[in-house]
Amino acid sequence: MRKLLPVIVLFLVFSCWPPGMDPDKKDGKFLSDVVNLEEINSEYDDYNSHLPQNRYGDIELVFSSRRERKDVLNLVHMHVYTDYDKGLSLKKGRRPTGGVNYPDIYSNALPMINKVNGNFNVYGPKFLSLRDDLINFGTKDDLFLFYADDSSGNMDIKYTKHGTSAPEPVKYLNSPANDAYPSFSWTGDRLYFCSDRDGDFDIYEVKIPRKETEQITIESIVEPPKYELRKVEELSGPYNDKCPYIRNDMMVFVSDRPGGQGGEDIYYSEYQNGKWSTPVNAGPRINTPHNEYRPILPNLSNFNYWLMLFSSNRPGGKGGFDLYMTGLKKY
Repeated sequence: MRKLLPVIVLFLVFSCWPPGMDPDKKDGKFLSDVVNLEEINSEYDDYNSHLPQNRYGDIELVFSSRRERKDVLNLVHMHVYTDYDKGLSLKKGRRPTGGVNYPDIYSNALPMINKVNGNFNVYGPKFLSLRDDLINFGTKDDLFLFYADDSSGNMDIKYTKHGTSAPEPVKYLNSPANDAYPSFSWTGDRLYFCSDRDGDFDIYEVKIPRKETEQITIESIVEPPKYELRKVEELSGPYNDKCPYIRNDMMVFVSDRPGGQGGEDIYYSEYQNGKWSTPVNAGPRINTPHNEYRPILPNLSNFNYWLMLFSSNRPGGKGGFDLYMTGLKKY
């Protein structure tokens, strides 16, 4: 029996992965279809999503919607999970495993969202976990919500944390114009956002100098002692280029530049040798003559391709802008 014990243990370990976490089982083939998230969308505008996953494999969805206040966009929060039957889908609720839902930092998600909503528009939510979203060394994990709102008349980038403290502006990113959609590199040394401070919307980069094993704190992100700000000329032009979202060395954004399918199209670019490659239009499989908006690349377990969520006001949805899901490209 003792000789069989190691074999039994290995069998139990590798046969009992939580659903969606087995490294040998991918979530279906590459998602070439553009899937309307019907279970999540409403007859009102639904867009500007973020889809973080916690360390237990649970997925949180937060997005802007008019479903509550009707006249302004406020953030909505849902628990969701990926499901694969005949095709990949995103469903509301927790995965029906019968297991235990462990509390973690995302237990603070809804209270933070409630703090930032109001009688104004809230755009581009981005949760940032100091441990899960950054290469960090010895820091205590904490969760922060970055976003932009137009409570002052123009869009300003802000952030909030759990507790009773009020949201605060990220002052060095804001200008008298519109500034929105912050996104962060995994190493915490680069930050991207868009602004129309020079007329049309352009994509901007902030470089924050860091030592190799530096502990990344929220203070070093929202109030860095030193930083370099530049317009990303290789991605920006005389048209509107906005909603940058990065994951690793891949960026997706939207632009109304000529040569697309019409309206605002999704483009992607890769970071190579210290600069961004020439943007590539995602093509007619994804883009339409209507508007595609705020694409994101969620960091979910078990995918061997870039899964992308975005919003569009194309015909066939529930009304206004709807959320959609598709594969952008393979790794």
